[in-house]
Amino acid sequence: MNHAFTGALLRTRPLFIALTAALVLSLGAGFSPAGPAANAAPANAPTNASNTEGAKIEGRTLARKRKQRVSRGERVLRVVRRQNGDPYAWGAAGPHRFDCSGLTQFAYRVALGKRLPHSSRAQVGHTKRVSRKGARPGDLVFFHNRGGVYHVAVYAGGNRIWHAPGTGKRVTRATIWTRSHFYGRVR
Repeated sequence: MNHAFTGALLRTRPLFIALTAALVLSLGAGFSPAGPAANAAPANAPTNASNTEGAKIEGRTLARKRKQRVSRGERVLRVVRRQNGDPYAWGAAGPHRFDCSGLTQFAYRVALGKRLPHSSRAQVGHTKRVSRKGARPGDLVFFHNRGGVYHVAVYAGGNRIWHAPGTGKRVTRATIWTRSHFYGRVR
């Protein structure tokens, strides 16, 4: 073997080892040299099939990540849905019997670790009022009359709520029955 060639190989060996280590670390961190970023063309380059495919792969990955994130409201709704059919009991806050504010108190504590008082009127003070259009599933819905707030429920979206309706009834999903209500987002 030629000594000059052998010397050149020996000089490139540390570079080869460093590049191999960098590749292993990047793969371990989830980066791939064959991934969308590696195939990305400059902004002024014409689009071709491989760039389009890279964008599709990246879009699918982002969509999966978005699906994995569960909103605060969805976490609250998951807890409330599990209580479907549990009986109403005045002053009860779960885990198997509820009054209206006990249900919302339980759902927010279990889903988000938020502590709400056990009274619909007092829960108003722990929320930020939101408009009907701005209301999101998982927000609280407060029902009122001249005497003030008398009932609270969890907004399910589409003019529907989850609530513990009253004596002799069970936790259920229902349509909002009156215009005398407003929405609050727990802080």
